[in-house]
Amino acid sequence: MGEEKRIALAVSWKLSNLMLHESVSLLGLEDQLECIESKLRDTVQSYPVVHWTKSLREIAYDIEEVIDFLVIKASQKMGAGTLMRCVLAFVDLIDQYKLRRKLDQIRVDLFQLFKVECYRESWWSLSRKDLDVGETLISPVIRKVTDIVSDGHLSPAVRKQARWLRDEFISLHDFLQAIEVHGLSDGGEAWMEEVYDVSRLAEDVTGSFLYEREKMRRTWTGSFKNLALALHCFLSERNLGKEMDQMKAKIQDISVRKINAIQRPIERFERLPMRIPPHPLPCKVEEKPDISIFDGDIDDIVEMLLRDDPNCLTISIVGMEGTGKTSLAKLIYENQAIADKFAYRAWVPAASMDSLMRQIAGDEYINMTSVVQDWNEFLRSSRQMLNASLKSKKYLIVIDEVCSESLWNELGVAFNDLSNGTRIIFTARKVGLTPQISERNFTYRLQLRSNDESWALFTHTLNRNIPIELLKLKREILRRCGGLPLMIKKLGGLLSDKDATYEEWSRVLEQLNQNEGPWSGTLSEINKNLPLYLRRCLFYFGLFPEDFEIPARRLICLWVAEGLGRQKGNMEPPERVSEKCLIELANQNIIQVTKKKLNGKISRCRLPDALQVHWLSKAKEANFLQDNIGINLSTNMGEIRRLADYLDPADASFNHIHGNTTSSSIFSCYKYVVSFLSFDTREGSRAGEDIGNFLERCISSSSFCFLWVLDLENVYKPKLPKAVGQLTRLRYLGLRSTYLEILPLFIDKLLNLQTLDLKRTCLNTVPNSIWKMKSLRHLFLDESFRSLFVPRPKDGSLVDLQTLWGAFIDEDSPVRNGLDTLRRITKLGLKCKTSVSSQNEALSSQLVTVANWVMNLKHLEYLRLKSYDESGQPWDLYLQTLLNHKDLCSLYLVGKLKNQLLVSELPQSLIELTLSASEMAEDPMQTLDKLPNLRILRLFSRSFTGKKMVCSSGGFTKLEVLKFRELESLEEWDVKEGALPSLKDLEIRSCGNLQMLPDGLKLVRTLRELKLTRQPELSSRIRDNQGEDRNKIIHARHVYIED
Repeated sequence: MGEEKRIALAVSWKLSNLMLHESVSLLGLEDQLECIESKLRDTVQSYPVVHWTKSLREIAYDIEEVIDFLVIKASQKMGAGTLMRCVLAFVDLIDQYKLRRKLDQIRVDLFQLFKVECYRESWWSLSRKDLDVGETLISPVIRKVTDIVSDGHLSPAVRKQARWLRDEFISLHDFLQAIEVHGLSDGGEAWMEEVYDVSRLAEDVTGSFLYEREKMRRTWTGSFKNLALALHCFLSERNLGKEMDQMKAKIQDISVRKINAIQRPIERFERLPMRIPPHPLPCKVEEKPDISIFDGDIDDIVEMLLRDDPNCLTISIVGMEGTGKTSLAKLIYENQAIADKFAYRAWVPAASMDSLMRQIAGDEYINMTSVVQDWNEFLRSSRQMLNASLKSKKYLIVIDEVCSESLWNELGVAFNDLSNGTRIIFTARKVGLTPQISERNFTYRLQLRSNDESWALFTHTLNRNIPIELLKLKREILRRCGGLPLMIKKLGGLLSDKDATYEEWSRVLEQLNQNEGPWSGTLSEINKNLPLYLRRCLFYFGLFPEDFEIPARRLICLWVAEGLGRQKGNMEPPERVSEKCLIELANQNIIQVTKKKLNGKISRCRLPDALQVHWLSKAKEANFLQDNIGINLSTNMGEIRRLADYLDPADASFNHIHGNTTSSSIFSCYKYVVSFLSFDTREGSRAGEDIGNFLERCISSSSFCFLWVLDLENVYKPKLPKAVGQLTRLRYLGLRSTYLEILPLFIDKLLNLQTLDLKRTCLNTVPNSIWKMKSLRHLFLDESFRSLFVPRPKDGSLVDLQTLWGAFIDEDSPVRNGLDTLRRITKLGLKCKTSVSSQNEALSSQLVTVANWVMNLKHLEYLRLKSYDESGQPWDLYLQTLLNHKDLCSLYLVGKLKNQLLVSELPQSLIELTLSASEMAEDPMQTLDKLPNLRILRLFSRSFTGKKMVCSSGGFTKLEVLKFRELESLEEWDVKEGALPSLKDLEIRSCGNLQMLPDGLKLVRTLRELKLTRQPELSSRIRDNQGEDRNKIIHARHVYIED
């Protein structure tokens, strides 16, 4: 364990003991201390390695200081008299105020250790210990069955059955931990799918039983209550007993076969150390690297190499074969800033002890190899020699293609006490071959390239103009290459020698062999080393069409709805855990991130074409998916668990969904379907009618009764039948982009819904029954169609709602004692608009209520708030200070700020800020530049009405993206030396009076991209290389000008 972790762990225990010590007064700070203790413990368990503004050790010391203060204060009170106790009570009030502020700062510091992972994904890795299949799959069942066991009102027979189930599931849980270690056998995936089935069934059955039982106790009143309860209990217990008997038979069968599911351990022999032959290995011929796709990677790594830290730091560039590790390392090695910083540089082309020693120690090492014969003596002498050679010289050493951990094990100690700023870069195909992550050893993951980056590299490699008719093949080219630079360059090279015709290029694409080379290594890693929970996540990619770019939001919702992402103790929401799983798959080069959001998060992704075929067959072998091509489903007795409609006539389900079949026996094959997704995006009414008819036929045939996911995104106006109300187990209902005009009344039956997605629908009113969905966590609405809430009924409460996005608020909306009772919201997006001008005063009152509601949302992370008058023009916003919102990372405001001091009352946790129509007369930059974690700032129309803005020296230390749009009054922008030291992307649009770029931009050496839109005078000077404006941004890699 690292030193920082050891210290933090000790402080964590100390804080836990303090909170249990009754003789120590906590001055009313119990909640803050408990929160910090929990956050500190989580940090110790998953402490990632990033260049923090404050180290974990420093934070631990701050906490320890508070602990010591409280203990000393308690000892002072023990011997005090009555008068002194009165005095100390007054002093307590002062101390409480001081400590509360200090604890707030500690919480912010701990918060930063977690928030960076979302915006610096390259530096983050998910540990196998974070998740395991047993916890995700079995533990929720064990908890529910245990609740039944402990219910003394149930009959002894039912409780006995429940005990058996509990013990069997505990046994399965323990066995799954063994599988995590040893891996699955060839037939193990299918066995695992059976475990998922019975676990899902058990969770459904026990959950429904417990819910109905509690509902009866709450709702039945009067003299017949006991009689009604007794009758209900008798019937429900009898049904539960029958269902548990069925589960028992399935579990017994699964348990008998479990030994065949585990991989047999293979004996491994430890390799004895061998003397490395004293002759140099051949140097690898290096091609000229392609710089364009590595811009961001170069910036990140160079920034770390140039950091003012005397310790020896290592950076391991990790990625599968063909991701460009060596090319990136070469670009960094030859970077001018690196050459200026490091007088001594060494490139070690073969990662061996011998080649490294020859580069650094030279003849002295060669002479030593001929004298020393004992291995231990040879190793000791080599370490001493290497250490002595490096102590007097500041080196950048690149060790390329590390294939074994032995090199660092043998020589790593030689670098420990260096204090001259030496840096080492490793390249390796996987983590574990390079130094273990610590505060001095960093890992940088190279991911597969996005579509934009892939196309840029392809056109660069092709080195010829592409005829317009061949651009039709762009999508196919990107799909075939899968974001892998090696494949992109290979295909570009092949096509550059061919005739530029559609037929010729299509032929080359069809003949491209993707089963050889780098992808085979990735497939091997998946089969051997991918943890079970990530394999499970990967199966879901097979539900989407092969050329489909999957929205990360949609994929994560699907995972969560089927129970993935659950952790022991629910330390993090399953959505956040699932997002980490997605990042980990990208870090391991298994999925391609085709598009990212502005903040760096994954927007869309896909499984590379070369992996799609292989993993799809794996999913079918495991019975996760079924191959419905060319079979008769009515005679096929296998259970269909997941169904996707691709509108493919060759699929056996096509006629069932889109034909006129009415026989109920045909639809019995869909009885155990868990997820149904439709990709029927045809225009017109036919798609919606087909889906409606299919749902009606399935449900009336007693199928779909175990359905958890119904995803109809992009199906135009589906005709949802009343029978959908019978799908009481449904957790996810996706109706995004369906343009549905009415939400049927049956929605009030779907009380287990966790996610209801109604974005881009045409609903004017949210049904009253929405308030009854106590399990609802995420509600997406469409602000454009005025999705209005109705008043909250007395018994309605969305106690678990975390996301409310796209809600429309007018003067009559039930905010007070309605929406403002939702206190667990983490993501809130509202559009406020009055219907008529005579109601402006009422809307203002409503906006004040909204502001008060926001003040009470202590867990808020994302806030989007828009205010408009009856004509659609921005209206007033009444927000007060947000300093107490310690988790707020993204803020988007449209409307005039009645509190102009708001920009000085934003939390330090803020990462992304967008302001529009704020009408700030004072320069906001003088305040915003002090936000320590701000990375994205967008100032849109009328956000600032002054003429001059100044970015002061030392301000905006982490700002990477800056956008000015339609700031019509802005005439002068001044950037002082030392301001904006991290700025990468700058956009100026329609700021007509801004005639000159600031001189200080030439000192912002990190600037990567400048975009000017509708800036005629400024653009013409830069385009024609006239004047000094061009010289101010000469160092920017890309300059885009649009009229």
